[in-house]
Amino acid sequence: MTLPRLGGTLFLRLAAVLVLAVLASQAFTLWLTVQQKNDLLARQLYAQVLDTLADYEGLLETLPPEARDRFLSSNNSPTRPHLLPLSQVPPESHVPLGVARPLAGWLTQAVGEPVTVRLAHGERRELWIKVPMLDSHYWLVMPIRRYQPPALLPTLQAAGLMALLSVLAAFALAWRTTRPLTRLASAARELAVGRMPGPLPASGPREVCEVIERFNSMTQALDKTASERRLMLAGLSHDLRTPLTRLQLAVELQDDNGDKAGMLSDIDELSRIVSQFIAFARSEENRPLAPLALGELVDSVLHKFSRDGMVVSWQRQDVNINGDALAMQRLLSNLLDNARHYGAAPFAVSLTRDGAHCRLSVHDHGQGIAPELQQAALTPFERLAAHRGSDGGSGLGLAIVTRVVAQHSGSLAFAYPDDGGFSVTVTLPLLAD
Repeated sequence: MTLPRLGGTLFLRLAAVLVLAVLASQAFTLWLTVQQKNDLLARQLYAQVLDTLADYEGLLETLPPEARDRFLSSNNSPTRPHLLPLSQVPPESHVPLGVARPLAGWLTQAVGEPVTVRLAHGERRELWIKVPMLDSHYWLVMPIRRYQPPALLPTLQAAGLMALLSVLAAFALAWRTTRPLTRLASAARELAVGRMPGPLPASGPREVCEVIERFNSMTQALDKTASERRLMLAGLSHDLRTPLTRLQLAVELQDDNGDKAGMLSDIDELSRIVSQFIAFARSEENRPLAPLALGELVDSVLHKFSRDGMVVSWQRQDVNINGDALAMQRLLSNLLDNARHYGAAPFAVSLTRDGAHCRLSVHDHGQGIAPELQQAALTPFERLAAHRGSDGGSGLGLAIVTRVVAQHSGSLAFAYPDDGGFSVTVTLPLLAD
């Protein structure tokens, strides 16, 4: 038997197994109770039938054969056991009786020949038993009103109450068992999007506690490794800036010999690469998120690019998100840098509200990124062949954007709008009211 998926959650599956076990045990208990009651009733009827047969046989033996029928007719009272000739036909409405089979078996062994037992529903509930008596056979009619078993309703009510309590206990047990695993899955999702979760409390079964402890050890090791990598990358990038600044100053003080402009351009490219390395190292930091007016932040970033001569049309809608201002500035700056270096004018930025989310789009009219290369473009240090070695980039721009988007529980999408060009859209959850 295959259980349904039940939503696929361990909690529902475990709860379903416990509930089925409780219901099966309750059903078996009820069945066993009914069987025991039928067995007890059959034993009582068996003893009563043997006593009645013994009494009648003792009386009939003292009477001559011609007087026996008159005696039986005079004792034919519907309120007590009595004998009827086989010519008397029992009522036609017969229903199964749980005691009939064991009673017939016991009587057959007692009298030494097959005994027929019928339950008749006429004006009265009676048990008709075909029995031998002396040299003939009769119907022994037993009124069974006083032998009726007690009603099952109180038993069913008690069983229903116990089943309800057991089901509630099963759900509580399933919740306590799966709750640590739910927290573990949530922490794993945070780790997958680049956020380092805090230590999880080790609770639940021993095996689950061991898994949580190993997960905590793993996250601590990853955090330590990431911290060392950030420190090394940031320190190396910072140390490179000093000689680059001295080199740039020395070149600027030289006379223009035809190579000065190219040398300054190379130094500027190196400086940009170092800045991207520092930005990439900082993007791994789990900075606290705070309420942020995204429209005002976009205004400040666009103002900086306008000072550098980049003309960008701006469609604004005021929205608030839970975010890191520095990381969001870095995200938009990288998208605008990519549009300026690899795209073509005119450039446009839009910020719109879409239900419980907002969409920040950067649109240019360049060739964009081919669909088969879009996933590779998001990988750190991965540079497209068309630009490799020709623009001074490091292949970290979109990787930083991807990391910031994940830290803000958002999504990133590329598109080719109907009016031409290429756009990158970042979708972020709005700040709850």
